[in-house]
Amino acid sequence: MILDELVLHDFGLYGGRQSLILTPAAPDRPIVLIGGLNGGGKTTLLEAIQLCLFGSAAPAVARSQGGYLEHLRRRIHRQSDVQEAGVELSFRHTSNGTEHSYRLIRSWSVASGGACREAFEVLRDGTLDRVATENWAERVEEFMPARIASLFLFDGEKIESYADPEEAPALIATAVHNLLGLDIVEMLAADLSTLERRKRADRPVIEGGTAADQARALLAERRERRVELHRIVAAGNDALDRASREMKAVDERFRREGGDLYERRAAIEAETAQARRDATESERMVRELSGGAAPLLLVSELLLAVRDRDREEQETRKAAEMSNALLDEHAALMDIPQIAALPSRDRWSIEATLAERREALAELGDRKTHLDLPPEAQAHLASFVGAGLDELRTQVMGAVGRANDTRLAADGAEAALEAIPSTEALERLQSDRSKLRADVARLEAETRASGEALAAADREIEQLREREARLAEQEAVERFHCEDVDRTLAHSARVRSTLLRFREAVVERHVERIQRLVLESFQGLVRKPDLVTGLRIDPRGFAIELTGSDGRPLAASQLSAGERQLLAVAMLWGLARASGRPLPTVIDTPLGRLDSEHRSRLVDRYFPHASHQVILLSTDEEIAGGYHEALLGSIGRSYRLGFDADRARTVVEEGYLETGEMRRVA
Repeated sequence: MILDELVLHDFGLYGGRQSLILTPAAPDRPIVLIGGLNGGGKTTLLEAIQLCLFGSAAPAVARSQGGYLEHLRRRIHRQSDVQEAGVELSFRHTSNGTEHSYRLIRSWSVASGGACREAFEVLRDGTLDRVATENWAERVEEFMPARIASLFLFDGEKIESYADPEEAPALIATAVHNLLGLDIVEMLAADLSTLERRKRADRPVIEGGTAADQARALLAERRERRVELHRIVAAGNDALDRASREMKAVDERFRREGGDLYERRAAIEAETAQARRDATESERMVRELSGGAAPLLLVSELLLAVRDRDREEQETRKAAEMSNALLDEHAALMDIPQIAALPSRDRWSIEATLAERREALAELGDRKTHLDLPPEAQAHLASFVGAGLDELRTQVMGAVGRANDTRLAADGAEAALEAIPSTEALERLQSDRSKLRADVARLEAETRASGEALAAADREIEQLREREARLAEQEAVERFHCEDVDRTLAHSARVRSTLLRFREAVVERHVERIQRLVLESFQGLVRKPDLVTGLRIDPRGFAIELTGSDGRPLAASQLSAGERQLLAVAMLWGLARASGRPLPTVIDTPLGRLDSEHRSRLVDRYFPHASHQVILLSTDEEIAGGYHEALLGSIGRSYRLGFDADRARTVVEEGYLETGEMRRVA
């Protein structure tokens, strides 16, 4: 995950619209350094990131008085002309090998009536993602889980308690449990304890006595039971209404996320298979035509030229034959007595005319021929080049058109099939639907049973005096209920015991890796690497046990204040490394009350390596002078928080604190 931009609009001290580009300039320059004086708005930037990500679950909201909307109202810039504010956060996240960009837009305004209303949108790759917007409380866990966010977004002045012998166990226990997801196990154990209390409260008590005493006691019990049943019926109807509404909401979510397509998978697969068969058949027809005379369409103009050439050669052959035939015919013609009797001048003119005719035919007949097609070839050529060529072209174009249409239909069917969400994508929703349907069915059955029991109680109260025989049967029912409650209590106790052992086993399995990473981090930060040679976290009480260079236990109180703060930083660094998540680190007041040497250790060994993206919110007395020069090689971007006195607001400017602002440090 990489934070790219933070935008504040009339938020806290920041009047107007202020923007900070947070993208690291280069992999070897992961640090974004933001400097400002105390009270200048550094902590407001950390709060803005947390608020944009987690909304009402942000730490500042938990510490605020008056609820979430009241907290938002108080965060509107006091000098703003309109009662509205907002924060935006852009980041990138890689999932399944594909990087996507996200932009969170959280804004709120105060209406004329005084009501504060919030709006929230999630843009994914520049497009509104309605599903992510409506379910952001769950989706944010994919990017930065709220339960471990404090390992990456923290105030440097408030982490020393991680090294306090009295406070550290509780903080470390919370961090480890959240890191390993054990808070769910504890919630389940608490739910089982609640169930046991309810079962013990509902367990009836059957006392002995005479038949009359038992009848009177049972009658009184039935009357009390009727009141309880009436309450149960009312509560069951309320629970059924809530479950039905939840089921409708989940059904709607299921539909929006493609559940309808998923349920129609069989029909869509059948349509896709038919479309594939149609496409295959159309392509087969094209291949069959291509295997016949269709390729000749590519040389249709050449075939026309061959036909014309053949006609010319036929005329040449006819001319040669006629020229030879006319030679003898003209001689016989001139010997006809009537022509022979003509004057010489006329006979010469006729003979010259006939000679010219023969010469013209002879000249035409002397042209060279190349094709010399046989009659069968001439017949095929004539029939094909005529109507046959146009008919074949029509057949081929029709077959190709059908092949294209069926292929488009098959591609569309394939796209519809690919649009069907996977079983894994809908697994949680299907599970929720199944659970809610089961809950609704169970509640319906329980409501019917409660209603029937109420009616039965009414009848029983009327008939109890006359039907004492039924008392024994009812007593048996009550005894069975007691046994059922006892069995439930016994099983619940065993499950809670198993959960306790499971929690201890998980902690013992992972705590060794966590304490190794914490020790490595601490030894890399402290100026005396052999000061602590061993670090152990008690998997049950989560107390920190340190071992000194002499192999003896070393109490945390024996460390200097600076060393304890470095130990707290090492705790956070080690836990963050143990999480295995590539998340950015944001540190407010990074150097706190450390002395110069310990500050140098953090500057040299922690900040450049804390994460692939490190955002430092520093005062003018922390990262300054030599510390700033030592970090320059790792700083990709720098900002300073200035104060606009005319508009009573903090403004973000590029560049770091100027020399004049750091004279006290110098």
